[in-house]
Amino acid sequence: MNCLTLERLSVELQNRATYQDIAAKQILFQQGETADAIYFLLEGQIRLATFTEERIINHYFVLAGESFAEIALFSATYVCSAIADFPSRVAAIDKELFRQALDEYPDLANIYMSQLTDRYKTVKTLLELRSIRSARERLLQYLTHQIEPDRRTVILQRPLKYLAIELGLSVEALYRTISRLQSEGVITRKQRSITLNEDW
Repeated sequence: MNCLTLERLSVELQNRATYQDIAAKQILFQQGETADAIYFLLEGQIRLATFTEERIINHYFVLAGESFAEIALFSATYVCSAIADFPSRVAAIDKELFRQALDEYPDLANIYMSQLTDRYKTVKTLLELRSIRSARERLLQYLTHQIEPDRRTVILQRPLKYLAIELGLSVEALYRTISRLQSEGVITRKQRSITLNEDW
């Protein structure tokens, strides 16, 4: 991903950022609140989610180095909530300042559009995966999407429980599926990686 990090912004914009430490499970902003800033995650992990009467719908997990809450640029309110999964640190930039910077620096705007395009593709893929009924096929399709050309191993960036959430599976169902695929010789799992075996 062509990631727009805080360090790629102008020094002037970086100097006008405000910083905040967030405890695990703390809410940074809630759906419906006034959208006045976009954020950069410096440390930790942020979950973007929508709350309904029946359940929580998880949209995306933001990792360190990524920006989020881009909706603020064109919306009066945030359309989802941002919750810290781990102790996290964020930098906030006023949306009007950031919008001005996009107008003034075409290279910045191009990087930003590239990142948003990649984010859209990621979310689209997750929605497609969640529509697959079989947990086995859902996981195999996910691994196929994640594998780089000429490689067979997927490096896991976070604990399996977060992969389960992304795929719309219970943690128990994901572990059962992994165990079954291992016993079938389809995959080999190490602590932080899953390899699709060559015969499969």
